[in-house]
Amino acid sequence: MKHTHLYPYTSFVLSTLLLLLLPGCGGDQAAEIFNDEFDVYVNDMLRDWGVPGVVVSVVKDGERVFAKGYGERKAGTTLPASSKTLCTIASNTKAVTATAIAMLVDEGKLHWDDPVEKHIPELRLKDAYVTEHMTIRDVLAHRAGLPFLLGEWSDPDYSMEQLLAELSDWEVSMSFRERHGYSNVGYALAGEVVARVSGMSWEEFVSARILEPLGMAETYASPSRLVAERGVPGAGTDIFFPAYVDGEEVVSADWKGFDYIYAPAAGIVSTAEDIGAWMIMQLNDGEYEGERLVSEESIEEMRTPQISVDWQWWEHHSVLANLLVYDLGWVSYDHRGRRVDEHPGGGMWAVVALVPEERLGVAVFTNLWWEDYKSTRMATALKLKIIDAYLGATDRDWSAEYLERHREWVERHRGGE
Repeated sequence: MKHTHLYPYTSFVLSTLLLLLLPGCGGDQAAEIFNDEFDVYVNDMLRDWGVPGVVVSVVKDGERVFAKGYGERKAGTTLPASSKTLCTIASNTKAVTATAIAMLVDEGKLHWDDPVEKHIPELRLKDAYVTEHMTIRDVLAHRAGLPFLLGEWSDPDYSMEQLLAELSDWEVSMSFRERHGYSNVGYALAGEVVARVSGMSWEEFVSARILEPLGMAETYASPSRLVAERGVPGAGTDIFFPAYVDGEEVVSADWKGFDYIYAPAAGIVSTAEDIGAWMIMQLNDGEYEGERLVSEESIEEMRTPQISVDWQWWEHHSVLANLLVYDLGWVSYDHRGRRVDEHPGGGMWAVVALVPEERLGVAVFTNLWWEDYKSTRMATALKLKIIDAYLGATDRDWSAEYLERHREWVERHRGGE
């Protein structure tokens, strides 16, 4: 097996490319975007796309400027989505796990380039070199060649011991550090590192060190914590239920999330109002309401490009992007001359996007399951509409454009709908 010691791209070159700026556009008029016309646009999107509900959260210059739900939180009902609707943010959780690691780095309890084996000594892969050299940075950047998933997403009986046992027989899927290979297993390991170094479970650490200081009282580190505190979500719970396309109908199933050992990869459940605090802290380089949670150095490290991302994901971020890279818990790309740091989340599609130069954060959560990428494309279109409003760019109808892209995709993949 080939072992690569150098990163595929230097962070300097990637950062320079991402920060190539076009002439700036005035965005003062964006303060007027959230009006009746915007509401009509979003409701028309739900109708045109066949998505039951969407929740939007926007922050600008350190303030929450918009949080609202549209449509139904459960398909086929009159139960309205709102700014308080609980949403599974899925893999946006990865940025939270990277932030938890950053806090421990700030405290000198570990380093980004510590071998994972240092903190999980029973970790053994078939390749002894990878076992010895795979670092926390590698697993956070998805460049260790680990599998996408082992076991089941939300199996309470699937333990870290079982995961480690399966990994001992795992043949890495690509040369070490050679390319991006998205892995929830890597984030399960990162969550275990947080637990072992801090002496708290990942859920306890995230709740005490991130959610509580940010005042995110309606956010839960995992579905099991939500159930423990509020019971199993039912019809009376203000929460997004997963919706699926069934022939000509869109139907909802029982609520579910991503849990247990994979909670550090995709477990957090939040609201539009709460996620605003998370975006503000990130855009304030680790500070929130005068309290520093994470050092500026660690925030910068988390947004330093580590490896290029396969272009199959290009349209899910921005079709105007020239470069797409994975950092530590974030994906970065360029859009109209601005750098965007964001993460998508599968399941009921969710996206959290930061435009640091504009001090702008946009979160879009849907409740249609992402199996045919319909909710993915709709959320992307709505995200880009909002970002463009703040950049003073109104030359594209993103909903119409992405809907046409989706129809072309379905045509190429018969049976997709």
